Amino acid sequence: MKSMTSWWRESKGDSRALVGELKDNLLYLDMVATDSVPLGDVVEKLSVSEYRRLSKEGFNFNRLKKSKINRYQSLVGTELERWIGKETEALVDSIYEKINEIKIRHPHVANNKKYRWAVRVNNIRKRIWLLLKHIED
Repeated sequence: MKSMTSWWRESKGDSRALVGELKDNLLYLDMVATDSVPLGDVVEKLSVSEYRRLSKEGFNFNRLKKSKINRYQSLVGTELERWIGKETEALVDSIYEKINEIKIRHPHVANNKKYRWAVRVNNIRKRIWLLLKHIED
């Protein structure tokens, strides 16, 4: 979380607003993953508003980091390996698509075991961590 806070402090304007929203979302998802907080308790607090606003305004999410995602050795052999060589914008879009999906589905199918909510939460967290690693490089 220190790295996320540092990134937020260094950001300005629209980038800062997006990073702040990502930071808050990661905090809520971490509470679900590590503190046994039920997803239903935080699902309404997960936010996609800054992302949507910036998307409507035509914000170039590649401005967060112009280069493509590096071939980190820690990604090889994991589900995140497919992100190697992709643009920052694709990763940001994916993160927010997954958050939005949880916000839509969870209130209606929370008890359906086929959704494996803990796995979905952890996958989003991993993508946010990858974004953070990408930005820090």
